[in-house]
Amino acid sequence: MFGLYQIYDWFRGPQSKISLDQASVVTEIRNLNKYETASFTMEKIIEGGLQGNVFQNILYGDKILLIAHAEIIAGFDLSKLETKDVRVSGTGLEITLPAPEILVSRLNNEKTRVYDRKLGIFTKGDPQLESDARLAAEQSIRKAACDAGILLVAKQNGLSQLGTLFEM
Repeated sequence: MFGLYQIYDWFRGPQSKISLDQASVVTEIRNLNKYETASFTMEKIIEGGLQGNVFQNILYGDKILLIAHAEIIAGFDLSKLETKDVRVSGTGLEITLPAPEILVSRLNNEKTRVYDRKLGIFTKGDPQLESDARLAAEQSIRKAACDAGILLVAKQNGLSQLGTLFEM
């Protein structure tokens, strides 16, 4: 078992060494928690409200047109790493990562805005309509990011970055 110690490199200064026993490696990697490897920024137009014929819309309609701007971040939840996912042999290290996932999806409230809202003559409007449209926008943008391949990009970036990091 290798111990945890610090060495000094005259060119780079003090360098930390991490114990390469399996339990220590798993603990250190889990402590990284969320490993973000891909980020998409997307914009989408969302239309919502009551649908009816022209006459119903004039009298009782309530429609909203929302331009939603969101950021979606994907990567790995390293806290899900288990002992069996890490194998140490000599100075070699093999890690089986959990599947990439969406770690964050959030609307940018400064850039998201109601473009248009139309109310019928006899309605005050649904006070929940904008909130519902924002929720639908976030779900729709999240799905669009997945359809655009954010999880594949996250996986490729993660493998490339970790490969470079552990290659010494």
